[in-house]
Amino acid sequence: MTEQTLSWRRRLGAALILALVITAVAGIWRMAGTTGRAPAMPAGGGATPAPAPGDGPQPPQLVLGSLGGFEGWNPLLTERHPLQPLLFRSLVRYNDRMEVEPDLAASWEVGKDGRVYTLHLAEATWWDGRPVTASDVVFSLTTRLHPRADRLAAYNLAALNGAETYLAELDRLDRDRQAGLLDEATWEARAMAAYDRWLERGAVRAPDPRTVVVTFSEPYAPALELFTLPVVPAHAFASRAEALDPRHPFHTGHPVGSGPYRLDSWVPGVQARLVAREDLPPEQAPGYPLVVVRFFHEQEELDRAVLAGEVDAGRLSPEAARQVVAGQAPLRLVEFPDLGYTYLAYNLADPILADPAVRRAVEQAVDRSALVGALFGRYAEVLAGPGLPGTWWAAPQAPPRYDPEAARALLEQAGWVDGDGDGVRERGEQQLAIRIITHRENRYREEAAEMLAGFLRQVGIAAEVQVVDWPDLVAVLREGRYQAALLGVGVGVDPDGYALWHSAGHLNFTGLHDAEVDRLLEEGRRGGDRRVIYRQVQQRLAELEPALFLWQEILVLGVRQGVEGPISGSPGGFFWNVAAWHPADEPGPTGGPAAARGGTSKARRQPAHAGGAPGVHGAASR
Repeated sequence: MTEQTLSWRRRLGAALILALVITAVAGIWRMAGTTGRAPAMPAGGGATPAPAPGDGPQPPQLVLGSLGGFEGWNPLLTERHPLQPLLFRSLVRYNDRMEVEPDLAASWEVGKDGRVYTLHLAEATWWDGRPVTASDVVFSLTTRLHPRADRLAAYNLAALNGAETYLAELDRLDRDRQAGLLDEATWEARAMAAYDRWLERGAVRAPDPRTVVVTFSEPYAPALELFTLPVVPAHAFASRAEALDPRHPFHTGHPVGSGPYRLDSWVPGVQARLVAREDLPPEQAPGYPLVVVRFFHEQEELDRAVLAGEVDAGRLSPEAARQVVAGQAPLRLVEFPDLGYTYLAYNLADPILADPAVRRAVEQAVDRSALVGALFGRYAEVLAGPGLPGTWWAAPQAPPRYDPEAARALLEQAGWVDGDGDGVRERGEQQLAIRIITHRENRYREEAAEMLAGFLRQVGIAAEVQVVDWPDLVAVLREGRYQAALLGVGVGVDPDGYALWHSAGHLNFTGLHDAEVDRLLEEGRRGGDRRVIYRQVQQRLAELEPALFLWQEILVLGVRQGVEGPISGSPGGFFWNVAAWHPADEPGPTGGPAAARGGTSKARRQPAHAGGAPGVHGAASR
């Protein structure tokens, strides 16, 4: 599973995901430089080229391992990639305590009605020397709602004033186009007219160069999550449509950011070289003048590189982390809980899974503790519901109940019996059969799907597994052409589960329609005692059982000895504060964003009451 795929999941979560992202190619490019490979692509923006070997004393360099071939640099096209904090900044960001802290926005106020947020920008510049202004923020947020923008990601901004109505109109136009009622030119004209009408409402506006005013349709407690999206320079593009063109140089190798590093060169799928900005105050200068990112196409190859010391830091699989704990490699391990979960989503319109007795029997037929333990060991938490352990909003959960005899009894009572003795239950002429669909690129989910099928067969359910590519899974989820789907979803720091469980949620792939859940989710968005509200949501979901909740992963970063600094995880990933890392024999930055605190190796699991957006893993979940 690639890093970018993880981000997708966190979007198919705010998105399925649920807002998601990414790809895998067999093999690994071993890096000893780029000789004999594709030529390095120099980046624009005035970056100072990194010294070539033999040019004299070399500056300290940090080598990071990243999973998956990076698709491009434009945050409007590849949201939430772990490398983005090195090049781009946001209005606010999360630290390792899951608290919101200022970034480009120095301060902000919320209006009395909870609908209007006013943000005041700090002084900052782009790599090309131009100032970061409120117009850049307006451009960055509103472009994400352009008709050509990723629609699942656009729904993460549906709470902006008038955006939900506008997106519904786009969806109607899409259906008419797919039905052959509109040609492409007519669709384009009508979609752009709808977009222009939404822009005129001024949901995001800049009354002056240092002030941004954001207005929501209703009070919106999770608002700060939107402000963690990276900001791009409006002056780098001739139009919003151009900013969404994957062929634009900004995406293909010449980005302009406001972060602590600039892109020096990039060999797609192989490596990228990032150099520290020279225009930052000394107290904000990154601890490593040069960062080299090596891209790996398989987790096993990244594991080997980290364990062998070929890279200074990289994500480890649970198997590799266990090797480190066993003393097989002298690495520092940094843990952070994935802010999402893997679950088996039921299509509640399916005649078999519409039966509550069947869903309850599945709940009792699966030994989740054994399944998760076999796959992850201690690097995952077993779940009985959607509440993430340790978060302020999670309801207390009893351990999942494994009782195959009770599952068999439930099915018998519901009329599902094995009348012909073939091991599969029937009710009348209907066989009790469930097909579990999941996606490639994640061997844990593929193995879990087979294990789930095995548990179900033991209680008389004919279970089979179908593995498809990620885009195909997203398609069947959106169209409701599945029975049970195994995927991951990113829920973020904030408990807002509207996208996943509300009747109108764009990631509500189960088709759940429950008036009580809808009411609670709407109330939670407006504010109030959100801890109580979201615990009631979890209790109601436990009663309805629209899905089988399985696990939350514990992510692990391996760091080579000699790399120091506040190394920790955050909702932005393990590389959120790389600028504050430094060689062991040199002091790190002493002030400003680069010196933001890191923390302990094991994250505190007490998120603050702000921000967070669902996303599919892929945030439909890959």
